[in-house]
Amino acid sequence: MPVTYPWQNLDPKGLVQITQPHWISDIDQQVLLHLYQPIIGGTAYAFYQTLYANIQLSDFASIPLHHFDLMEQMVAGKEQYVKARRQLEAIGLLQIFEKSSHTNQDDVTTIYQLQAPLDSKHIFSDPIMSSLLMDRLGQDRYQLMLDKFSIKVPVDLKSGDWTEVTATFQDVYRLPSQYYPISDEIEDKLVAKNSQTMATTITSSTLNMNTLKELLQSSFISEKAITDEVKEMFVSLHQLYGFDEVDLKELALSATDLRTNKIDVRKLQRLALDRSSNQTGTSNVQPAKQSTQGTSSGLTDRITVSEAKDRQQADQADQHWLGKGLSQEELSLSKLARSYPPIAFAKSIKEQKGGYLTKSEGNAITELIQLEVIQPATLNVMVQFCLIELEQNRLTRSYLESVADDWRQNKVVEPEEAMLYLKQRKQKSAENYEKRQKNRMAKGRYQTQKQSVKPKWLDPDSRQDKYQKPVAAPKTSDQDKPKQDMAVKQENKASLSAQEAEIQQLLQSLNPKEGE
Repeated sequence: MPVTYPWQNLDPKGLVQITQPHWISDIDQQVLLHLYQPIIGGTAYAFYQTLYANIQLSDFASIPLHHFDLMEQMVAGKEQYVKARRQLEAIGLLQIFEKSSHTNQDDVTTIYQLQAPLDSKHIFSDPIMSSLLMDRLGQDRYQLMLDKFSIKVPVDLKSGDWTEVTATFQDVYRLPSQYYPISDEIEDKLVAKNSQTMATTITSSTLNMNTLKELLQSSFISEKAITDEVKEMFVSLHQLYGFDEVDLKELALSATDLRTNKIDVRKLQRLALDRSSNQTGTSNVQPAKQSTQGTSSGLTDRITVSEAKDRQQADQADQHWLGKGLSQEELSLSKLARSYPPIAFAKSIKEQKGGYLTKSEGNAITELIQLEVIQPATLNVMVQFCLIELEQNRLTRSYLESVADDWRQNKVVEPEEAMLYLKQRKQKSAENYEKRQKNRMAKGRYQTQKQSVKPKWLDPDSRQDKYQKPVAAPKTSDQDKPKQDMAVKQENKASLSAQEAEIQQLLQSLNPKEGE
């Protein structure tokens, strides 16, 4: 089945209208430039500014535009256009609405609703956004951005030396005698401030939060310390870097202030990034029972029962996939893909090939996970397919996105489904190649059996008749030459005498006779 891409369904002649439901201030533009652009990239940032520039402030909407109008303004093709649009969608900067049916060609079929960015405080508090930003910028530049968007208070106003003396509303203004409320319809149309607090959320996660809580509580970390912000960071680190419950417990212990019994989310994030950067190709995943020596016996028993149930389910799943056509070796590879986080998995393969995982490759893997278009284990199968099966030297974002899109359209979710899908495509490709070879061989036999037609000019007899030289006249000797010259002179003299006689007769016939 041929690979299809999202931009292939885009009609450049389709009409789109851009609306702006939120205020976008100069401070928002600074946030977009310094905090969003490192994550979404330059093309997506330019697309956002292109949409914003087409909005008319009189009604906070643009005139109807064709898609190709925006492409020409960006100097971008369909592929760049749709990719940039999807990057804005995934991070919460753009919402798209499409009309299901339209009869008139001049109807607007798509609405682009431009969203204001989150404020800097929410970005640094958002576990996904802050993790991506730190991954892009590094700790030094990340700290510079923290300082840039932090208030520099010269004195501590909360100390007892300072007292607030601000005038109240009642001190200055007289309260109105009558209240004039606005209708809900008008209120809904007013341009408001973006009330979002999260740029994006990871909904699908295999992290067992209950087990993690029990591990933390057994290490004398109270349940109050596990706030919603801490939970969100746990999920983010688990999904992005592959840390399991035991890894997260160890990181949380290092990031906990024992005096206040609180987990420092920023420190937790930095520690996770350091561990991920120092990872080699080996897996950090350890069985839970090896890291729970200090836990209660009840927790250990529950983990043991859970592991037994997991093994039983795994055996049933193995039989299912063996029946589908996977080999035991392929099943072992799928289990390996489930055991490694994508970054460590890709790094291990690159090091075995004598290379190293570049920053752009790591960013491409992280973005695919953040977009939630593919499971981490399935992404590992894709990485193995690109680097080992196809013998590619490096992972490119465009190719990974095209493969992920193809798998998503063909309902490939689990790593075993991906391996089965690749196996079927490889078998189909081999069958098509064998068919072409048979056709080529059959055509070759037909050509050898055809009777050769010889041109006439190759026939020796024909060539002799056509190209035979005429027989030359016999040459005369030098002794006979004077006789021949004398004979020629006599013939010429006789010819001249005959000609003179004819001329005389003609003249006589022309002269009139005497007496006439």
